[in-house]
Amino acid sequence: MESKASKNQSKGTKPPSTESVVVLQQVPIKPLTKPLTYPSMVSVVEFISFGRRKQLYAKCPTIRKLEERLPYHLERMEIQTIGPGYIILRFENVSIGYFGSNNESDGKIAMWCSGKRVKRSTGLSLYEATEKFALYNLSRPGTTIKTLETKFTPKCILNCIPLTIENYVVDCNEWDEWIIRTTRPVKTLQTDFIIRHDTIKYAKHVTVTRPAHLPIRIHTDILSEWNCESITIERKLTHMEVLDYCRRVSKRTDRLIGSVFKSKLGGYSTELFEMLSRELNARKITLKIFGGGLLQFATIHINESTELVIS
Repeated sequence: MESKASKNQSKGTKPPSTESVVVLQQVPIKPLTKPLTYPSMVSVVEFISFGRRKQLYAKCPTIRKLEERLPYHLERMEIQTIGPGYIILRFENVSIGYFGSNNESDGKIAMWCSGKRVKRSTGLSLYEATEKFALYNLSRPGTTIKTLETKFTPKCILNCIPLTIENYVVDCNEWDEWIIRTTRPVKTLQTDFIIRHDTIKYAKHVTVTRPAHLPIRIHTDILSEWNCESITIERKLTHMEVLDYCRRVSKRTDRLIGSVFKSKLGGYSTELFEMLSRELNARKITLKIFGGGLLQFATIHINESTELVIS
């Protein structure tokens, strides 16, 4: 049998030389995808979840400087403080803190992530270690938190720069020094105390809630200063408290158009309406709702473009 080389020679074609074969082997194979440009990398890293960014930070030294200066965009963050030996910060699926320590200066702090728990010795007290972690991660301009829930807010969080928060739940914070500063008005805010603070005053919708066994101290002078679209008190108010609040608000001309004040009156009170009508010229409005029920509320005219709705 004739070889392929002899057949090629008989047909007038030459076999490929060894030099051309070597040249073909040296041609680099282009990757199927191009690497991200720097602006694209910034956009991708900035909006990765908190836990994933920390993993990339540990495994990819090339993005560490970039990650350190980019803000976080957190869906949910929780802060719980019950005594010096119990403080927890939850950043989505990552938790920082320590449970059950009888000594806050033992220098140990724990981290939970995806079901794994790691304990480290920091050489700092629990509050110092927590403050260092919080300031490092939250004091970045542009950081946003969709929902923030705090219980006995530790001072370390208050030392952060003002944050952008959409929904804010403040639990067991009786002093205004414990309220976090924000860069813009909060959309919804839930608190269990009525206190003076700009974060509460300029929130769009505020709900004052309290466990049934604990009383709510109603400060109508403070309530009337809040510039909210709606205020909801989840506890029955007396007629005099509602009337005093309405008196104070009716004297303000800088209120929002159509602001609403809701309180649990236990059904519409004829006596309260008569008091509001007699002193503030309130109008009673009755609406039929689904199921044949009636919805009754009062409106108080403040000026040509502003009125207060009491329900």
